[in-house]
Amino acid sequence: MKEGGKVWLLVLMVVLFSCNSEIEEFSEIESFPDIFPDYTGIKIPPNIAPLNFKINEEGTDFEAHFYVDKKNPVVVRSASPEIQINISKWHKLLEEGKGSNLYIDVFVKSEENEWKKFQTIENQISEEEIDSHLAYRLINTGYVLWNNLGIYQRNLETFEEKPILENSSFEYGCLNCHAFANNNPNKMMLHVRAIHGGTIIGNEGKIEKVNTKTDYTLNAGVYPSWHPDGKHIAYSVNSIGQYFCSGDVRIEVADKYSDLIVYDVENKVVSTSPKVSTENRENLPVWSPDGKYIYYVSSIPANTRDDRIEGKYNLLRIGFDIETYTWGDIDTILSSEIMDKSISFPKISPHGKYLMFCTSDNGYFTIHHPMTDISLLDLESGEIKELEINSPETDSYHSFSSGGKWFVFSSKRLDGLFTRPFFSYLDENGNASKPFVLPQKNPGFYDTFIKNYNIPELITGEVPYSPLQIREKVLEDAIPSKIDIAVDTMYMKQHLNHEVDYSPHS
Repeated sequence: MKEGGKVWLLVLMVVLFSCNSEIEEFSEIESFPDIFPDYTGIKIPPNIAPLNFKINEEGTDFEAHFYVDKKNPVVVRSASPEIQINISKWHKLLEEGKGSNLYIDVFVKSEENEWKKFQTIENQISEEEIDSHLAYRLINTGYVLWNNLGIYQRNLETFEEKPILENSSFEYGCLNCHAFANNNPNKMMLHVRAIHGGTIIGNEGKIEKVNTKTDYTLNAGVYPSWHPDGKHIAYSVNSIGQYFCSGDVRIEVADKYSDLIVYDVENKVVSTSPKVSTENRENLPVWSPDGKYIYYVSSIPANTRDDRIEGKYNLLRIGFDIETYTWGDIDTILSSEIMDKSISFPKISPHGKYLMFCTSDNGYFTIHHPMTDISLLDLESGEIKELEINSPETDSYHSFSSGGKWFVFSSKRLDGLFTRPFFSYLDENGNASKPFVLPQKNPGFYDTFIKNYNIPELITGEVPYSPLQIREKVLEDAIPSKIDIAVDTMYMKQHLNHEVDYSPHS
C-alpha cells in the first residue's frame, strides 16, 4: 500500500459467471464506479425504461451485470464505456424484482488485461408504477432560436418520443402551458400565442380552439389547472413582461397585473369575482383534489419595475362551488413574510395530503432562479419541510403521477445551464427518494442536447390527438367566450381601468 495517497483494498477473487460473461477472475475494489447519469442508490418505478449509463473509469473493456438474483444476471459486455441493456430483458428483471432490489455489478478491464470489479450498486424497485408518459415543451436557452419549439410526449417505458405539436407547423407562433385533467391525455389543453393565437382544448376525442378573453377580464387565460371533473379550468389572466438583470438572475419574468378566472369548457363561460380580481396579483391557480378549493399565489400591487421583480408571493386559498359559480372565503395558507421566501407553483398530491411548492427570494417564475428549492406542506399537520431532492442549482416546476407516489421536477443540477426532468418517490411520511434523470437510450445524450425540458407533466398514456389534427384547429378562428351573468361587470370594468378604490370602508 502507498502512503499519503488514497488506499484501495484489492481482494483477489475467482468467480465463474454464466450468461455469456467471459470474466473468470478479477480484483475487487472497495469503491463504487463513477457512472453517468448517476443511477446509484435510487428508487425506480417497475415500468421505467432501461437506465443506460456511461462508466467514467479508465479501461479497455467494460461489463455490467444486472440482477435481482445473482444466479441469473443479465450481462452487458461493451468495448466502450457505454452500457445499454436490452429493453425486454430489462423489463423482465424489473417485473421479477418488483418491491425488492436491483443490483448492478460493474467490471472494467485495465490496459494490463486485468479485470476490476467495483462495489455493487443497489437500487430499489418500487411496487408502484409511474404514469407511462411524460409531456413537456422543448425550447432553446434564452433568446437563441427561441421561436423553434414544440410540445412533445415521451414514453417512459421505452425511449420513444413523439411531437404533440411543433410550432414549425403554424408559422412559428409561440406554444406553451400544456395541462391535463387528472393526468388524462384525453383531456388536455395548450396555448398558442401571437400568430393564430388561442387556447386548444382536447376533450374526450373532440378538439376546439377557444378564446377565453372577455370584455370584462384582463387577458385570455394563462397558467391553467383542470378541475377534477374535467369540465372546468382555473386560469390566471396576466399582463406579463420579461426583464434583463445583472447578478445571478439574468432574466426575470414578472406580472404587472393578474387575476383569476374559472372557465367552463362545455358552455364557454368565464367566471371571476372581486375577491380574486384585486389590486394584488393573483396567480398560478391549482384545484384541490376534491374540487372545492382553488389554491393560488398572491403578491402586492406592482406599481414599479422593482415591485414586479422583487415582490414576494403568499399562498392563499379560496372556495369555489362549480354548481352555483359561487366564490367563497379567502384563507392565507402560507405567508411569504413569515417564511421570508416567495412561494410559487403549488401542486397538491392526488390524495390531498401534501402540497408541493417552490420557494425563491422573489417573484414566481422560478426557472431562472438558481436559489429556487422545492418544499412540502403537510395539509393535515401543517408541517413544512424542504425536500431532500434539492441541489445548489435550480430545482423548480413539478407535477405528480396519478398514483401520488411518484413526481417529476425540473432541475439544472447536471450543468447549471439546461433544465432536465428528474424523478423521485414520495413515501407516506413525505420523504423523497434520491432523484434520477430521465433515462435516455444513449448514455451521452445530455452531454450534447442543448434544449431545455419545460413544464414536465406526467400522463397515463399517449395523447390521442395527432399533430395534424391539432394544427388544423390552430389555423381556425377561436370560439369566443362569454362572461357569467353573476359576475359584477361594472366592478370588472372599473378594475380593468384601475378606477376601483380598494381601500377599506367603514
